[in-house]
Amino acid sequence: MSSTRSSSFWQRSLEHYPSNSNRIWYLALSVIATIVLYYQSYVLPSVAPLVLTNFHLTLQQYSYSLLLANLLGAVASIFGGFSDRLGRANLVIYGLLVSSVITFAISLTSSAPAFLILYWLLGFIEGIILVATPALVRDFSPRLGRAMAMGFWTVGPVGGSVLATTVLSQTIHLYGTWQSQYVIAAISGLVVFVVCLFALRELSPALRAQIMTTLRERELLEARARGIDTHEIQRHPWRQMASPRVIISSIGISLFLLLYFAAVGFFPTYLNAIFGYSLADANGLMSIFWLVNVPAAVIIGLISDRLGVRKPLMLIGTAATIIVTIIFIAQIGQHPSNGLMATLLGLFGLTIATAYVTWMAGFTETVEDINPALVATGLAVWGFVLRLVVVLSTVGLTAVVGSFTSASGWAAWWWVCIGGMVLFVPTVFMTAGYWRPAQAHAAQLERERAEGLGIEPTVG
Repeated sequence: MSSTRSSSFWQRSLEHYPSNSNRIWYLALSVIATIVLYYQSYVLPSVAPLVLTNFHLTLQQYSYSLLLANLLGAVASIFGGFSDRLGRANLVIYGLLVSSVITFAISLTSSAPAFLILYWLLGFIEGIILVATPALVRDFSPRLGRAMAMGFWTVGPVGGSVLATTVLSQTIHLYGTWQSQYVIAAISGLVVFVVCLFALRELSPALRAQIMTTLRERELLEARARGIDTHEIQRHPWRQMASPRVIISSIGISLFLLLYFAAVGFFPTYLNAIFGYSLADANGLMSIFWLVNVPAAVIIGLISDRLGVRKPLMLIGTAATIIVTIIFIAQIGQHPSNGLMATLLGLFGLTIATAYVTWMAGFTETVEDINPALVATGLAVWGFVLRLVVVLSTVGLTAVVGSFTSASGWAAWWWVCIGGMVLFVPTVFMTAGYWRPAQAHAAQLERERAEGLGIEPTVG
């Protein structure tokens, strides 16, 4: 059945579930928008040494600026939760516009206070998008395709980092200024804003307030939508999402991602200070991390969907990340070759993707089990917790590392990251889903029988 479109730049609701080609198009737009928004946020880590020198900022001042940006992002995550009632698409689209304008304004700053204030505003926008975009991706992805869809969503933050590091490594020798990187990012955002303004849509509240396992349920979804009172089932949203399963799972994945947070904020600077890589080479090596992470996220998501399980892959990814981190720590004080460092960073991209993508799928399914009409609210809880942990980890990293050149301080922090991964393990057991593929497939066949869809296994 074809989707219903509105010509309004504000009313974007689809009253019919879109065809598969349109569904993929909306997913693609959501991912592209996310990539650009994160790209704008991640320009600073890629140019940090230049910015610190230009504005005479210390490591402590830089760390505290990241801290405040993430604290604002935590507050903004709560606003993202309102997209359950207000819709997701407009938050993404007009967030792109505001973010691009702010990004361009940053390139014109000539003082540290002006630079930091604008950067903090970017952190606020990112906090909203962190909730709105995965909610939009969830809406257009049935459960049997959820992990792969979330794999594409992780292309957003990862792709943003890839763009930031790759664009810098390819253009910094041409322009020689950190300002040029913000101009490029702003132009990219405005282009994507125009495309999304005309093309991005979202499901109606009644359609997205349901659990959809496969695309074969499209007509059932629309039939059930006519009898759903979305206002009633969305009452007391925060009370409904104040569930131990939601909160503890959010804390767990945030602890697992301590290494990722450090990578996003400090890896180029770490490689520059501890191993003597030039800024361009450090960003080039860092791009390997992201370039492996992107396809790995999608492939692991596909495997998870085919197997019908999330939890075993979360544990495998966590164990592998711990092993790679230990080897990474052992390189401090040595003279690792470029090949070895590139291999380790590539392995990080693979192992982190394995745990994180399957967790994202499992978490959205956990929230759906509580109330599918409040997915964005559940993601808002996650976004708030995630940003608070980022704030605390930034304070902790600053205290433990002390200075850019402290090899022992960096080693100590990597061990803290390993501790976070260990603490994540027991929280895996609180997410929705099965441990064995046979259980998952049997449950899906039973659901299809109950809904009169036949018994052939399908992938949505």
